Amino acid sequence: MKTKRSKLQIYFDVITAILSEKQHNNEVSKTRLQHKSNTSYDKLLKYLDEMNEKGLINLENEIDATELGIRFHQDYSTVNELIDEITQRLS
Repeated sequence: MKTKRSKLQIYFDVITAILSEKQHNNEVSKTRLQHKSNTSYDKLLKYLDEMNEKGLINLENEIDATELGIRFHQDYSTVNELIDEITQRLS
């Protein structure tokens, strides 16, 4: 059974997709973000708007992660690594 992702996990997945696309392509397309972040197109648009309002991404000329978004991505990665370590110790 697939577990439901939290909003923060989806934000993380979207920023991961943006950063990945930026490395490989000049432009970040919403369709590619949809596939890479594994979410429906209408939900992706809603999340992009929310993330833009929170200052995690910039939607003006092209889709890009802001400094705040990159910091969120790094912090979320660190927390996930800690959770994985704790889980391994307990198993």
